[in-house]
Amino acid sequence: MSKTLPAHSPLGASSAERWMNCPGSVALIKALDLPPSDEPDYRREGTAAHEAIAHCLKEGLDAWEVVGQKFYNTEVDVEIADAIQVYLDTMRPLMVEHATVLIEHKISSPDSVYFYGTVDCATIADSLLTVSDYKHGVGVQVDVERNAQLMYYAYGILMEHLDVRRVVLRIVQPRMIGREPVQRWECAAEDIIEWAQKKLIPAMELTAIDDTLVPGDHCRFCPAKLVCPVLKATFRACTLADPKSVVTLNDQELVLEYPMMTLVKMYIKALEEETLRRLAAGGLQNNGVLKLVNKKANRVWKAEAKALFMERFGDKVWNPAEFKSPAEMEKIDGTAKKLVHEYAYTPQSGYTVALMDDKRPAVTIQTATEAFSGVLDTAVSVE
Repeated sequence: MSKTLPAHSPLGASSAERWMNCPGSVALIKALDLPPSDEPDYRREGTAAHEAIAHCLKEGLDAWEVVGQKFYNTEVDVEIADAIQVYLDTMRPLMVEHATVLIEHKISSPDSVYFYGTVDCATIADSLLTVSDYKHGVGVQVDVERNAQLMYYAYGILMEHLDVRRVVLRIVQPRMIGREPVQRWECAAEDIIEWAQKKLIPAMELTAIDDTLVPGDHCRFCPAKLVCPVLKATFRACTLADPKSVVTLNDQELVLEYPMMTLVKMYIKALEEETLRRLAAGGLQNNGVLKLVNKKANRVWKAEAKALFMERFGDKVWNPAEFKSPAEMEKIDGTAKKLVHEYAYTPQSGYTVALMDDKRPAVTIQTATEAFSGVLDTAVSVE
């Protein structure tokens, strides 16, 4: 008799970035038997958006037609509908008559019993496989190039469709401000297969024998953040450090310690969310240190206020019209979006520090001597 598999694989696509980089996280999560925690609103909304997208694709609906309906116990409002419509508009041109369309398609592989999952939507036409994933998040940018989650999905489909020659991966993240909502990356099918056989499958096998915990950006979505010995040790080392000693660090020490800030921030964020969750659920009573309070908020008008103030103060109640921001202007239509690209720009607002794998180009700062060297040379030559 076949054994029923869990709904989500411990080595699934959505967590591939984590367990491929941190094999010990799999054993840690399993050993602690971590219960599913209450989901933050953004994650619940994301799941609801995915279910709404699948429903619209299957039924041939546009997003506005499901406004007010509930998916994953979350009502689709206009903001969610606007976002998922971008995904629908991206997929529909690919769903041509002769294409094979896969919606909520189950994948698996004989390479590993833990290789299985569900692909949101993919199409195959003329030996071209397109895998498109929707991201509802607004705070964390997800890049498409060599994205482990999408490559995992693509490999699962390639095992079923050996005639595919090219693969296009797409990430649709419409709520991310200041970037194109659709990213695209193309490669040969052989590249996906080679990656899976040389990196993905070996990484799966490694999780069974290697308990090494390797911190990094992949810790962000790890359910074991608050109990991970490495993250806890890093956080505690930071709390015990003397801030005044930072200026005494040499260059090598500074370069080694700076990347630890990301890990500490992840731990702090997880600590804040878990503390809020427990207090909101009625826990941590009489702890003598923490309490639940209302967030700060701006005052809002009562329903009858508008008519009253208009009657008494006339035009004084109105603010002057304000020119929309580039991001707001792009939402008018396609023509406005093109004009924004031509007439808007990103000003230089200062500098910040980033790790070397950040995609932004490095800035070279000129010393005063370098900046004025041309002027000084000219002055000397004139003399």
